[in-house]
Amino acid sequence: MNLEGNLLVRRVVAAIAMRIVRLARVIALLAMVVLAAPNLAPAFDFSSLLGSSDTPRFKIIHVNDLAGLRASHQQKVVVLDANYPPVRNDEGVIPGAVMLSSESSYDVTKELPHDKSAKLVFYCHNKA
Repeated sequence: MNLEGNLLVRRVVAAIAMRIVRLARVIALLAMVVLAAPNLAPAFDFSSLLGSSDTPRFKIIHVNDLAGLRASHQQKVVVLDANYPPVRNDEGVIPGAVMLSSESSYDVTKELPHDKSAKLVFYCHNKA
């Protein structure tokens, strides 16, 4: 290999090495964000997106939050499963959950509880 070919190979190797270093930095940063996120914001409040303080409050909650709500017995909590039947068969269901007839369109008057003070917890499993 001549001198020009040798320099070209070195430049290509150096460029690949720099990209690997940048990718490693991005991965490390993403890992830090993912690991810190539960401590920084355990739930996202969707009501701020709806633009009105009159609207009900929506939050993403975690398994421990649901367990705490169910154990407290201070307020009625209704868990609603919005999964397709095949997902329910593959992944299982939360014991005591109400199975909605459809994940996107269901009869609110028939499937949601009549007790308007009950906290509603909807869950679904998104397969990638």
